[in-house]
Amino acid sequence: MTRSLRVEFLPVDVLNEVPSDPQVHDVSIPDGVADVPEVLENPHVDFPGAWTLVGEGADGAYRYQRADRVASSSDTAAG
Repeated sequence: MTRSLRVEFLPVDVLNEVPSDPQVHDVSIPDGVADVPEVLENPHVDFPGAWTLVGEGADGAYRYQRADRVASSSDTAAG
């Protein structure tokens, strides 16, 4: 079973400024996860990667910032 968590995703290029129109989405997390998770991995199709909790966002949503990107292949690449 799962429960819904309201999450605000900070854009990757935002350092200490919050955009005027945050990306807020409901994500599903397992019922067994207590409280609010410190890290979400691939929480939303549009926001892949590992995301770290950094505080509270708009309208009581939990604010997350990308901590790491998930590679799209196993090849070594420079970008």
